Amino acid sequence: APAVGEAKSWEYIRIDGLGFLPGLCCAHHDRVQSNGILRAHDFDAMLTRHSGERGVGIDHWAALVIDGDTFRTISLPGKGGSVKDTTFCEDGSGVPGIWIKTVEHGQIRSWLAPSTGKLSELLALAESIEKDPRVDVCRAQNPDDTRFHGMEP
Repeated sequence: APAVGEAKSWEYIRIDGLGFLPGLCCAHHDRVQSNGILRAHDFDAMLTRHSGERGVGIDHWAALVIDGDTFRTISLPGKGGSVKDTTFCEDGSGVPGIWIKTVEHGQIRSWLAPSTGKLSELLALAESIEKDPRVDVCRAQNPDDTRFHGMEP
């Protein structure tokens, strides 16, 4: 976590990923980011702006393993996370896990992903996708010149 007074001002925006899986994903879901906000809270705020999509929050020490049409969740034993007795805990005193989130009637609904199952039961196609107008601003501020910097011959 950043030291007091060092937090940077920013928030999540929705960008298109590689398109392998539907929905929105938040890695390090249980960690405080450089803006001083717990990623889970920032992710929830982003989901409310993009309520037509399902979200997946993956804790720092957890992983979602996909094999064909099935999945399993894994985590490192002895590491902290956001799962305490199947409820979300903000202080990291639980175990690592994966949370599934939707927006229903303007409120975030979240539940713990099961340890194994069918991918179709975990993820869902978007009901709607709202493009974030701030993506164009980010692209203008971070132009892609198609070169891999630091890897030139």
